[in-house]
Amino acid sequence: MQVHIKFEKRLAAFQQEMRRNEIDVLVGTRLKTITHVSGAFVPWRSVVVVPAEGEIQLITVGMDAARILEEGWLTNCVGYGRHPMMEMVVQRIRELGHAAGRIAVEDGYSWYLPEGTITHLEYKMLQDGCPDATIVNLTQAIDRLMLIKEPEQIQLMRQATALSDAAQEAVKAEARPGMTETEIAGIAELVMRDLGSEFAWTFTGGQEIASGHRTWTGACTPASRKVVQRGDFLLIDVHGMYNMMLGDVSHNAIMGEPTREQQAVIDAYVESCKYLVGSLKPGRTIGEVAKDVRRFTVEQGWGDMVRGFGHGIGHFGNEWYPSFTDFEMAYVSEPDYVMQPGFMEIIALTCNLPGVGGLRYERAWVITENGAECMSSTPIEPWVYAG
Repeated sequence: MQVHIKFEKRLAAFQQEMRRNEIDVLVGTRLKTITHVSGAFVPWRSVVVVPAEGEIQLITVGMDAARILEEGWLTNCVGYGRHPMMEMVVQRIRELGHAAGRIAVEDGYSWYLPEGTITHLEYKMLQDGCPDATIVNLTQAIDRLMLIKEPEQIQLMRQATALSDAAQEAVKAEARPGMTETEIAGIAELVMRDLGSEFAWTFTGGQEIASGHRTWTGACTPASRKVVQRGDFLLIDVHGMYNMMLGDVSHNAIMGEPTREQQAVIDAYVESCKYLVGSLKPGRTIGEVAKDVRRFTVEQGWGDMVRGFGHGIGHFGNEWYPSFTDFEMAYVSEPDYVMQPGFMEIIALTCNLPGVGGLRYERAWVITENGAECMSSTPIEPWVYAG
């Protein structure tokens, strides 16, 4: 699939937001910001120096600068090695004439480990190198800017999700009792790689596979060497990346006909998922939807089992914010955010009953003019292995 990202338009909007906030230059250290600005896969501790007017510079590890320069969008990419990264940032700010201006940084907090907010040492080096500057935090404004996805990003997300759907179909066809979770993860990974996936992006284990008791023990289920048993629930959470967009589809199976207790968990899961996705509409806030779904599950007697209800998604690094919930956490959730066309989220829900089983739903959904669209064709209902 050939999709052309209009980087000039993207960067113009980015710099316009800086000017609106009266920022002279941004020192962007978060992975999502670096990807958004450069369009490249940048796995190292790096920084984008973005003036409100003028050329953007990416500073990254010296040994990888040439590749990033070739594969990304920016034409000014330099490497650091002998000199610390922040020393080079200070030098660049001086070259731009903003050493005494308003310098923005990305500070705050995130549940997402690779977030990349500025460290204490980096902040001090910047402060010492530009003692006459006013340093402000632009994290929340940048987060808001990335909530509405470009049409090209939505198109690429469809492809990234299609890779994940294909992996689900392969697992459905090939998984059997007696396989290990790592073997099943390999089935999913091979299919996505064959179809063009560049990276199993999640830091929670690449392709997350869990069976039996591991399906209800946590939100992170890296594949283990546990052997899948007949009668187990099987959780298949797969993650591909296509042109930097992150595909994420979590689905479930049961390795045999469900028991009465297992069927009760499945019914609670399916009905809760359907209620959640049916609540997605433009003009509603995240908090309204989350509170409504929470009320529904409590009324049905499933309040202790059902949790969720989603996390952010986008390109490499743009994951987790905003958490889809009805309570506010600084830099993590924004329950008062009014969903608008182009807002994209991984709608997620877990239904866990220890001793019986656990199921997880994750799909990319985008708000449209009249409702919401699911990017995935994988159904909500778990598939049953009857062989």
